This record gives sequence, structure tokens and C-alpha cells, in this order.
Amino acid sequence: MALPRLCAFALALVFAVSLLQAAPRDTQEIAFAVPGQGLITLGVFNKAGKLVRMLHVLDGEDAFRVGLNGYITQWDGRDDAGQKVPVGRYFLRGYLIGDLTVEGEAFHFNDWVSSAESPMPRRIEDFLMLPSGNFLVAGTTAAGKTFCGRYSNEAGFLWSREIGAASTPSILLAATNSAAVVHAGQSWKVFSLEDGSDLSDAALPADTRPTALAADNERVYFFEGDLMKSVTLDGAASQLQVPARFGTLAAAETGIAGVSGGSLWLSTSGEPFAKIPLPASVTSLSFGEGKTLWFTGTSMDPDASPVVAQANFEGGILRALVPKLSDPQPVLVRASRTSDDFSVLEESPGLQRLRVLSRNPEGGWSIEWERSIQDAPAFGFVDGQASANATAVPQPASLRFRLDENPLTGKHDEVTLQAAFGPEGVQLTTADGLPLAIVSHSPDIQRVAIQRGPAPDSLRLLQGNGAVVEEYLVQGLRHITPLTAGEVEILK
Repeated sequence: MALPRLCAFALALVFAVSLLQAAPRDTQEIAFAVPGQGLITLGVFNKAGKLVRMLHVLDGEDAFRVGLNGYITQWDGRDDAGQKVPVGRYFLRGYLIGDLTVEGEAFHFNDWVSSAESPMPRRIEDFLMLPSGNFLVAGTTAAGKTFCGRYSNEAGFLWSREIGAASTPSILLAATNSAAVVHAGQSWKVFSLEDGSDLSDAALPADTRPTALAADNERVYFFEGDLMKSVTLDGAASQLQVPARFGTLAAAETGIAGVSGGSLWLSTSGEPFAKIPLPASVTSLSFGEGKTLWFTGTSMDPDASPVVAQANFEGGILRALVPKLSDPQPVLVRASRTSDDFSVLEESPGLQRLRVLSRNPEGGWSIEWERSIQDAPAFGFVDGQASANATAVPQPASLRFRLDENPLTGKHDEVTLQAAFGPEGVQLTTADGLPLAIVSHSPDIQRVAIQRGPAPDSLRLLQGNGAVVEEYLVQGLRHITPLTAGEVEILK
């Protein structure tokens, strides 16, 4: 054996392994050698190999007292619950983590999420097309909250505001020329369209439970019970005469429209509401460019085919989109008032999709852009790629890696890693529970999956919170060095 290795091994014997010692006082000092720079995880184990106390989790040098030939730490003879451990012999060991990196690689199965800081919609409940081309979106998040946000196809969410708990029965959304108006549960929320600032001074009626909501440039319209009301944000209110109870409303400078029992009613220029004859039973509607209305519903033919269509104010069908029964089915339609673009929210089991479409010169439909949310309760890796359903492919619970030569022993050790998640986020830990890397601080993770990465000392990890699956690449796992900090005997 070479002289430097003999010296290193002797140093390990002197400073890395504390002498078996009695416990004259509650707190004992433990000295151990550190063969390099990095973060240290150190735990106390009983003779059965169970971790009883986590002394250090990825701590740097400033968490220790530096001695002549190593680091010095302390243990007060208590477990992680603060209770005194039973009499017996305890072993202190851990790891030095060197040049290890964790990088976010991608988001899967939710096109609305573009960064860890952006909202993470689990479901879109309502949306509007704004004159700017942006969208106003309301829905529920992975964290169990309702939200409202302004979304740009190019830049993602420009702003987003939390509204309340996702247990709210319904979320109703409307927009004036300057404000987003939301009713969720039993309260109104009004936000600036420009920056999402809270316009809490808006004088909307309290203790109101609307069943339908819409707005034009200046006024907000809502249905409560059998009454339809109109109010401005400064509190000027009025009541409108309606022929039926509307479950759906739409408003624009050109008029007000409502749906009752699948029938469409329209009022223009302050005239009384008139029923518009349509060859369909309407479920949602939106004013379009000029004097037109877009609607979703089912046709009056015997097959009751789902349909998205544009009609004029007299009920004439101008264009129609009839999806295949195997495709996601239309739920909500929202149209631009300044172009012939329209958007439709579609659903099928496990999938929600929003598409923006326009008519092309050939008479077909062009998809301008789309966003989807796919359920992935059993995600994992299949053939090296993230899959929303990996139930047919066993996912490894742990992976074993060969480490660089240990300067203290001259050996190439190995470490077995697994992914653990909880309120504090996702970590890579040893089989006995010592954390060696923090992957994320996401508190609401429901499932993780791992596989080997592109390099021998790397792994890929998927974590999902019910709304989106994030992929991480962890590299440099060979730069982990086992540490032995000796034994302590607790006598009383």
C-alpha cells in the first residue's frame, strides 16, 4: 500500500472513529474526519440499525466546530421526538455530498404549467377571450385552491390570484373593459385586468349567490333566483325583465343573451328578450364578432350530436364544428368580439383541452394553439420516457450507485438511493432514511418515480401533485462519501 494511503487510513482511525465512551453528561461531543468539501448528513443509529436521531441534514461547515483534524458536533442523547434514548450503544454515520446537481428538466401532462413559479391548474372551470388576445382563466389548483389569472399564449400567466378553497360549489367569471369579476362561494372578487391588483372597493352586492354571470364593457349582469340584475362596479344597480330563468348568460355592447332549458334568448338595444330559433339545444354561449353568437350544445337530430356553431342574431347557422364521438366533447365556448377566432373547452375521461380555432381559406378549421390537462395518477417511466399510465411497467423503488474512491479507506463504496416525499418536499435518501439530496420543496407531492439517467452516476425523477408531473435530472451521485463518526454508549 502506498505511503499516502497508509497515512490517510491512520488519520481515519484516529479522527474518524471516536473511542467508545461513557456518557458523563447529557451532551457529548463527536469528532470525525472530513475527506473533502461539501454538505454533510449525519445520523444516530441504534444497534438494530434504526435511525433514531438526525443530527445534520445537508449542513455546511458553519454547522460544525472545526477541530485540528476534522469537524466536531454534539449529541444530547435524545431522539428526533426529543425523548431520551434507552441505555445502549449508538452509532454515528452519514455522508459527505460533493459536486451533486439537481436540475428541473420538463413539465408533463399539463400545458398550462411552464415554470415552478406559475399557477398549476388542476382543472379549468371558466375562461374568457379578451380583446388583447389574452385569456382570463378561472379554475382549481393542485394545492386545493380556486384561482383567477390572465394568460398569454406567448408568455404564460401574466398574473394569477388565489380566491379560496376548491370546495367552492362554483366559479363564475366575467370581465368588463378594465376588471376581472369572479364570484366563488358566497363572495365577489374583482381584479385589475392589467396587473391583477385587488379592486376591493368595487361596490358589488354582498350576500349574493348568482347562478349565471356576464359583463359588457361597463356593467355586470347576474341571475339570482328568478331575477336578473345589472350593476356597475361603482354600485349603480338595476333589474331587468326576463322571460325565463337563465342558467347561462353572455353580454356585449351589442346585447344580452341567456339560455333556459336549452333555448336561446336575446335582447338587443334594450329591447325585450326574444327566443332565437336554433336547430340545437344550447349549453353555453358567447358573443362573437359583429352581430353573431357562438354556442355549444347538441343538435336536434335523432342522434343529438355535440356541436360548436356560430349563428347570426336571427338564428341562421354561419359555421359549425361537429366533433367525432371519440374526440373530447365541447363543454364551453368563448369567442373573440374583434376577430373570427373562437375557443372551446373540451373534455373526455381523464383529459381537459382548450383550443383556439379559426376558419382557414379552404373552409376547414385551423388550430391556432391549444392547452391540455391530462390525468396521470399512475405516471412513471415507460421505455425511458415519462408516461401518464405506467401501471404495466414495474417502477424501481431504489437504485444502487458506485461511488468514487473514499480517501479515508481507499475503497469504492456503493449507495442505494430511494425517493421520499412529504410536507417538506422531495428528497433522495438512503434506504435507512438519511437525506442526500433535496430535489424540490413542493409540499403537495402525491407520487414519485425514478429511473437511471444518461450517465452511470445520474438518475431521473418524476414527481406529481395531481395537476402536473415534473421531471428532474440528478447528476454527480458518485461524489458521495460515507462518513463514520464513531460510537457512543448511553449508560443512563
